[in-house]
Amino acid sequence: MSSQETMKFGYVTYEEVVPIASEFAKYLEEGKIMGNRCKKCDTKFLPPRSGCNKCFSTDMEYFEVKPEATLRGFTVIHFAPESFSDKAPYIVAVGELENGLSVLAHLVGVTSMPDVGMKMKLVPQKISKDRIVYKFTKA
Repeated sequence: MSSQETMKFGYVTYEEVVPIASEFAKYLEEGKIMGNRCKKCDTKFLPPRSGCNKCFSTDMEYFEVKPEATLRGFTVIHFAPESFSDKAPYIVAVGELENGLSVLAHLVGVTSMPDVGMKMKLVPQKISKDRIVYKFTKA
């Protein structure tokens, strides 16, 4: 990508890309999963936010997230929205990270029904020239 282009997080963007989303996508492109935390109340977020929804502070800082997670729940999507119909069936999983954060992401690379409690890893994945996401893989 040229220096003029900006990596975008997610499959689609419905509004103008805000700086924090661009920063987050840049970290993902570098192979880093970065969350952020409120400096005032220590609430943690993934994906990062520009402000805290607990104390409403905007004094935030990044921290690197350990990618190891435990599967807490999942659903198999058979009838997907039109924009994802070519991906169905696919698994959407809720993983609990080591620091207690819960993350929703696609679970890929499994060939049978996953087991709640199984170990997973959160990994960045480029999905096009200018788009990146994170997905769970079996650890």
